This record gives sequence, C-alpha cells and structure tokens, in this order.
Amino acid sequence: MTSGKFKLWIPLILLVINIILFSFTVEELIDASMPNYGGPFKLLTPVFGLVSFFYIRKHNAKINKFLIWLLQGSNCFFIVFPIAIIMIFMLAFI
Repeated sequence: MTSGKFKLWIPLILLVINIILFSFTVEELIDASMPNYGGPFKLLTPVFGLVSFFYIRKHNAKINKFLIWLLQGSNCFFIVFPIAIIMIFMLAFI
C-alpha cells in the first residue's frame, strides 16, 4: 500500500483547530466559576492532536525539520494538557 504525499496543510489546520479549542479551555480555567468539563469539545483537543501526530509520523515528513519538530511538540502538548487538567480536577474533588 503506497501512502500519498505529505500535505502540510492538514497538520496546520488541525493545529489551528486545537488552538481554538485550547483557548476555550484556558478561558474556562481562568474563570472563577466551577469548571465545566462535561462538554465533548474538551476531549476533541487530544483527538485532533493524536490525528495530527500520527499523520506526521505516518508520512515521515522530512521537510523543514524545525517545523515538524514544532508541530509534533505542540501535538504532544495538546494531547497531554487537557487530560492532565481533567485528572487534576478529578483528584481535587475526591
């Protein structure tokens, strides 16, 4: 099975979507009211991060190593941060 050519716009669009969803999470964390993590949009950030991470790994993107490194680092951040925040709030309420 041959894989198609690496398209940089796919990880960049997923990065923009993650930044928008992440800004909603940060706004909710800054707000002094009780956190509301029941919405499904909170878990879309790690999902989009995983999709982008594995898309880049699948195609072994060798264009602009710094950009790929930066994209993979941001993907790791978007995967870990929302899950860590949810776990911290779960432990805080126990």
